[in-house]
Amino acid sequence: MLDESKVQAMVEFNRQTVFFPSYQFAYSQLSKAVEATEIRKTASCAFIIGPSGSGKSRLCELFTGTFSPPYIEHDEDGLVKIITALYCIVPAPVTIKGICTTLLKTLGVYPPHGDVHALSALLIDRLKKCRVRVVILDEIQRLLKPEAEKARSVTLDWLVTLLSESEIPIMLAGTEECELLLKEQKKKSHSPFIRRYCYVAFLEHFKFSELETSEYHMTLKVLDQQLYKLMKFEGDVHLHELMIMAPLFVASVGNLEYLRQVVHEAVICALTRNATTLTRQDFFEACRCLNLPKQLSETTNPFTLTLSECLALITAHTNEQANLRTNSAR
Repeated sequence: MLDESKVQAMVEFNRQTVFFPSYQFAYSQLSKAVEATEIRKTASCAFIIGPSGSGKSRLCELFTGTFSPPYIEHDEDGLVKIITALYCIVPAPVTIKGICTTLLKTLGVYPPHGDVHALSALLIDRLKKCRVRVVILDEIQRLLKPEAEKARSVTLDWLVTLLSESEIPIMLAGTEECELLLKEQKKKSHSPFIRRYCYVAFLEHFKFSELETSEYHMTLKVLDQQLYKLMKFEGDVHLHELMIMAPLFVASVGNLEYLRQVVHEAVICALTRNATTLTRQDFFEACRCLNLPKQLSETTNPFTLTLSECLALITAHTNEQANLRTNSAR
């Protein structure tokens, strides 16, 4: 068991976020949408698109956290809870009633059974009374599932109507399939959805690079600095050194979530043995106990591979991805 000080240090480390360039851009798109809405008095929105594990949900939660926390205020009707920012996950299966109910519950309202029109009217009323400045709907790719095909068009029309009547930006976040949604809407002449969602950002998994200016190297270096500061580690094993960053990529395939899982588990291994140094063996133990389904080395622990073996696997993966992109573009 870790003592309380080590637990707190780990909690603090896991809160750390690295704003590498594309992440910073996505964050700025959310900020621009809120700013444009407040200046133009017309809901202008952002759409964050990226594969699972690219940091979308973390980004949305961080952005939501920059707004004032909920608080109670008195008005002529009594007590009202002011909630300036809402973050919700789109319910499955996707329906307008389901989205309405989810948002209302997040606002502290448990609506009686009613039709979509009544729920929408109640939602707009509560959004205004609670002085909501931004809404973020995550996992919007659920709208692209086959079972949601019939509901997709009417749901998007409802969303545009909600934006018009509430004058509140409703940000969307979803996996790479959502690019199809944008392309589908762009084909429609004068699409109100495209006009509303004018701030778009794409996140990706990291690409392997030894260059200090690469997002992968930059992220590992910043995480390493924070790690050594919080844990008071010593020694010369660092996340951004080639002998660590190469097998770490083999394990995570550039997936930010998997990368952080491996680093977290390796640090736990070091702290459990009361060490002040982080070793390659700690990363071996981390990969041994974690399920890493995208791992390039399949059943072989990445931290048993030589550097040349790691680089060969990474090169093969990079070429495969390039071929897939080329074929999909044809």
